[in-house]
Amino acid sequence: MTTLSNTQSSNSAAQPSTIRIAAIGMGERATHIIKLLSKAKEQVELAVLVDPNTQRADCCKEDKEIRTAENFVHYQSLDQMLEAGPEIDGVVVGTRCNLHTPIALQIAKLNMPIFLEKPVCINWQQYEMLEAAFADCYNQIVISFPLRITPLLLAVKEYITNGRLGTINQIQAVNNVAYGNVYVDSWYRDYDLTGGLWLQKATHDFDYIHFLADAQPLCITAMHSQQVWKEPVLHQDAGSAIVQYASGIHANYTQNFLTRKDAGKRGATITGEDGSITFDWYTETFTFHSHIDNRIENVSLKSDSGHGGGDGKLVANFIDVILKRDVSKTSLREGLLSAGTCLAARDAANLNKVMAIPVPFSNKKPQPLKQRIEPVE
Repeated sequence: MTTLSNTQSSNSAAQPSTIRIAAIGMGERATHIIKLLSKAKEQVELAVLVDPNTQRADCCKEDKEIRTAENFVHYQSLDQMLEAGPEIDGVVVGTRCNLHTPIALQIAKLNMPIFLEKPVCINWQQYEMLEAAFADCYNQIVISFPLRITPLLLAVKEYITNGRLGTINQIQAVNNVAYGNVYVDSWYRDYDLTGGLWLQKATHDFDYIHFLADAQPLCITAMHSQQVWKEPVLHQDAGSAIVQYASGIHANYTQNFLTRKDAGKRGATITGEDGSITFDWYTETFTFHSHIDNRIENVSLKSDSGHGGGDGKLVANFIDVILKRDVSKTSLREGLLSAGTCLAARDAANLNKVMAIPVPFSNKKPQPLKQRIEPVE
């Protein structure tokens, strides 16, 4: 257990019998994560809530799915919490998107595990501040990227790793969002709070695409359109991007927010020399096509806990990081790499250019392409 005023001395302390969590911002997403933490086999309890809405504290104490500490404390501001110095072991940041970076910077000095919602930042200035603040401890930050650790994606990754597809040359990803009205009918419509739908939505997808590509993304070009949504809505209603990787492969990604009902789709096709694989989180299935013997394999992987089973794995990993049993599987490095890709895509679409994608926590400049392919006449 960590006291805010004495974080360093706790690093060598024995593992706590009870894990005390502080939640900063208690919206729908943070509430879901706290409930999953409360259900964990370890004794996890919500000890501190920081939220200007006093009713949220009452809701937490009354909710039977949330385990609150006997000495549960509610603060209306983060400054109040930091001044009081309660004993906690980890922090869940579930504020609105524009505050993810400012909150993370304020609690960086605590040197403790953080569960940080995506996107980790909404502009380049925030990107640089996060990179500087957590350069030495980014592996104890768990970013809310559940898609990369879902059973479905890990099974697809296993096919790739085991060589079932042979040499990969392309990833074709699509996200036809069946609930696009959320981004025009609620607080998400405020561009200043979200940074736009590259950061709000594509940050998940670029993360899992990078994971599948297993190579450094070099540059990106993109475009977006607004054919249906009009001012005062500033969001795109569709966008597409192409990413070039150092290995020579490329990925194309498209997102559409006008899709409805059963037309929703989220997944990708990975094409290789020996086979192709297509998966979709909406159906929780993937299909492997062998290019060698024309064999087709259909696999269904049902899950629970939200986001295709990824949320449960995120929470388990967060607990492991708190207990020093593991490092983050979705660290701030991945968070910044994805956010940097989104910011570069936004710039590329606005400027009609190809933009470089920075390498987090590295002074390395983007690498040259592995080879240039001459046009075929």
